[in-house]
Amino acid sequence: MNRLKDHVDRLFSGYEESNQIRELKEEILSNLEAKVADLTSRGMEYHQAVSIAEEQFDHIDGLIDDNKQVYTNKVRLELLQLTLLYTLIAWILTIPLRIVGMGILLNYVLLIVAFVSGIGFLFLNMKMKRGHWNKISVWNMKSALQYNRWVWILWGLFITVVTLVTTAARFGSNIWYFRPVSITGPYQWTVLAIEYALPFISVIIPLLFSTSIKLVQKYEAGESYEGKK
Repeated sequence: MNRLKDHVDRLFSGYEESNQIRELKEEILSNLEAKVADLTSRGMEYHQAVSIAEEQFDHIDGLIDDNKQVYTNKVRLELLQLTLLYTLIAWILTIPLRIVGMGILLNYVLLIVAFVSGIGFLFLNMKMKRGHWNKISVWNMKSALQYNRWVWILWGLFITVVTLVTTAARFGSNIWYFRPVSITGPYQWTVLAIEYALPFISVIIPLLFSTSIKLVQKYEAGESYEGKK
């Protein structure tokens, strides 16, 4: 039965070893062996029986607790729509911030992202009208939640570093030489506030990542898809 064991090992080759995985492997191997024994008892050649058993059990994605089968294009379409919405809002918010160089650059970047996501949304929307609604992919929610946590941690570190760098650039010499901070008027206050505020626009990235996880849960294929197959 080594061929069956090799087949089971290949099915689980992309998964980290755990108690759940070990139990599933043993259960599937046992079922395959029973299938082969049943077929050979009816007179079928062993190798042919093994091939039939392997063909009937060629994927295990739906058996892993953390895996979800998801309507991929539905997730992509709504995510593109939300990307377009978020970037348009951010683009409008950054129009007054164009009084500083980085504000101009960020405003243009957001406009480009909004344009590209809008084109992507229209293209995918037309594609889905031609019958691409039911494309399925498998998401591992445990990994997705871990990535989501790291994205927020990295974003928090990014904001912390940028804020410290801005403070050092603006007030480093004042702090080092114990000189009073001098801001002479409302324009300087506005420019300073913009320099601190601009990096927070990047919150769009972790927000979209978190949103994608919610969309995966919203468009899970689940039993309704299994019933259609």
